Amino acid sequence: MRSAAVRPSALAGSWYPGSPQALRKLATGLLAGAEPERLPAGRPVVLMVPHAGYAYSGRVAGRGWGLLRDLVSGYRRIVILAPNHHAALSRISTPRWDAYATPLGEVALDRDACEHVAHNASFTRDTHAHVREHAEEIQLPLLQALTDDPPPIVPLLVPRLSRALRYVAAEALAPWCDGTTLFVVSTDLTHYGSVFGYIPFRDCVPDRLRELDQGVLDAFLAWDAEALLDYGRRTGITMCGLEAAALVMSLPWPQRLRADVVDYARSADRDGDYTLSVSYAAAVACLPPAVAA
Repeated sequence: MRSAAVRPSALAGSWYPGSPQALRKLATGLLAGAEPERLPAGRPVVLMVPHAGYAYSGRVAGRGWGLLRDLVSGYRRIVILAPNHHAALSRISTPRWDAYATPLGEVALDRDACEHVAHNASFTRDTHAHVREHAEEIQLPLLQALTDDPPPIVPLLVPRLSRALRYVAAEALAPWCDGTTLFVVSTDLTHYGSVFGYIPFRDCVPDRLRELDQGVLDAFLAWDAEALLDYGRRTGITMCGLEAAALVMSLPWPQRLRADVVDYARSADRDGDYTLSVSYAAAVACLPPAVAA
């Protein structure tokens, strides 16, 4: 019998506390900010949340994850779709590990599900690409603070895809559009400032950032993948998980999902210095009640 392959935490002590007690206290507090009445009618099947350090985007992420407090244990699996920040990829990657570790314990991978998608032409098994990736791991303590027995996860790093590869990938994920799987899109919105090479405007920056980000949120609310992709091309918006969001929105859902945006913030809101800012949003999409029943 082989020993389990566990990915150690790459973020403990920096992006979030390294102490289990401190991390659980922080995560629990972030989740408490959720407003369950913001959930659209039906069964939540898509959650879009940011992935910066908890000091920056934790409030927004917690208000997203916290909506699922009484629901998360009922999913068969959780697919986490994130951008690839540290590795060049031409196809969607899923790792070969058995679990991810955080100070709150281990979260198992759905190995059968990972193997299933790996046979699709749009996917690859590039474990190295996931070693330092924060966009997947940063979601896990919030999940662990919701339940002591989280569903297994399917981590996916989604690079820029051609239209053809996107729809081939959607075929592999299609069997999971039945309401038993939660898809988590891990993404920040606009990255503004010279360090990101993106300064499309210099005046009225807070308002114009909000307007720029709203174009993404409008596409999410309309559940229109092509509108999102077109908006990305027209604006050059530095939304790192745009491809991940477009993939989920391209899946063959039995009906158009009902979506809502539950929180929004910018990192520069903390100190008022908008020469450097990253935007965050939490949003959810649900299968209509008749389909989810």
